Amino acid sequence: MFYYIVGIIILIAILMYFFLEFVHLPNQTFKKYSKIVILFFLIGIVFYLMRFFPAIISTIPAIFIILYRWGNILKFIATIFLKKNYSKQRNSAVTKKEAYQILGLKEGASKEEILESYQKLMKKNHPDLGGSDWITKKLNEARDILLG
Repeated sequence: MFYYIVGIIILIAILMYFFLEFVHLPNQTFKKYSKIVILFFLIGIVFYLMRFFPAIISTIPAIFIILYRWGNILKFIATIFLKKNYSKQRNSAVTKKEAYQILGLKEGASKEEILESYQKLMKKNHPDLGGSDWITKKLNEARDILLG
């Protein structure tokens, strides 16, 4: 009995690790993998139901036909309720004032100060060292604006 409890605790720890890694993936990769996970989850539910209700096999083609015939209506509803309206969002371009704030500098800083601050912040926030992709993009954008 003790071995089962230890095994379950180890399994839960492993699953939690993979879940946290999954949640912290970049946005596009997360979307791609989440679709795959949902597909496998739905297939698992179908197989589970087939075990207890074998007649469900005959309904699967009907479901695909309904989804195919009503696909345009489902896409229309999805675009209304699930898509974000990006036209109302402000432009993501960083201004010079914001670039100085991102790098922690005062306006009119020299090229050497900009590069020094950029390199110091990149060492702390690089994605390979556990930092964020978003922060790295903002630092690169701020450096490009101030030096370019």
